[in-house]
Amino acid sequence: MILAYYIQTLNPFIWQWDDTSYGIHWYGMAYLTGFVIAYLLMRKFVRDRRMRMPPEKLMDFVLFVAIFGVLVGGRLGSALFYDPHMLIDFSPPFPYWGLLKLQFGGMSAHGGILGVLITIWLFARWNKLTFLNLVDCSAMVAPIGIAFGRIANFINGELYGHIWHGALAVQFPTELTMPPSSPAEPTVSADQVNQLIQNVLANDPVMQQSPSVMHAMLTNPTAEIVNLARHQDQYVIAQLREILPPRIPSQLIEASLEGVLLFVLCYLIGRRWNKDGVATGAFATLYPIMRIIGEQFRVGDHPQMIFGFWISRGVLYSIPMFFLGLAFWIWAIRRRVPVSEIVSAARIQNHKTESPKNL
Repeated sequence: MILAYYIQTLNPFIWQWDDTSYGIHWYGMAYLTGFVIAYLLMRKFVRDRRMRMPPEKLMDFVLFVAIFGVLVGGRLGSALFYDPHMLIDFSPPFPYWGLLKLQFGGMSAHGGILGVLITIWLFARWNKLTFLNLVDCSAMVAPIGIAFGRIANFINGELYGHIWHGALAVQFPTELTMPPSSPAEPTVSADQVNQLIQNVLANDPVMQQSPSVMHAMLTNPTAEIVNLARHQDQYVIAQLREILPPRIPSQLIEASLEGVLLFVLCYLIGRRWNKDGVATGAFATLYPIMRIIGEQFRVGDHPQMIFGFWISRGVLYSIPMFFLGLAFWIWAIRRRVPVSEIVSAARIQNHKTESPKNL
């Protein structure tokens, strides 16, 4: 019996401007949702006196970290760690510089983490706040944004997993335009793609009814096939089912590990230990573990051959992060607590025991 695998034809746009690459993406909405939830949780931290910050500074903090830490840091990290060509790519379409062509994606989690650390340090220094306290509260909520980002990766049809013939496997039409970067990963052959293009041109009823679609098909056939699948062209979908390999939905696995599970662990650790640095150490140690586990299901980005094995850059960047995070976590647990933190912890405890009418 041949399984009827789910074929992922979700549109990455919430709203699109006349079939261009411009519009409102689910990916951008995922970031926005993560920032909003982070703000709401941090507002609760401020109210509970867990986050030692004047309430009027919170919105500035979230916007500063979101823009310059997550977005700028993530984009620069993508260029420096994965695709340095973006820094020197000056070509159409708008906005002409590869680093600014956000419509084509490209964000690095490790770059975003470094960017967040730098921006929090700057914000704390400029506003005379405690860096460890701010970064701790950020570490407790950051996995939520990671979870939404991984779900958006699934909607975009990117960062898909290894070939798998299980009942929950998924076929990704985007594999035609974004084939695996690993030389060891099987994919659709050039002959299969050429035959698919010929079949669609000759037999798809949409080709006979729409000159504009025919023109797009002749100009950029693989991209147009993906576009037709997203518009539920049943002939194209049936053809893709025959040639696309079924894959692990690794994006959803990573959303569960790096997002949901990591959030639960960091949040509980941060609430249990009222000591600055402990939640940060937990995140810096546990995130690379979750990332390395998740990478085993996923076709890695730009893998390197090391000791006879293909190892993705995501794993390579996570290994030093794990050891640095573990060393920091041990230091944070063992360090002496300043009087200011003891007083803050006592206030948090007293706040918990106050009656609701006094809150």
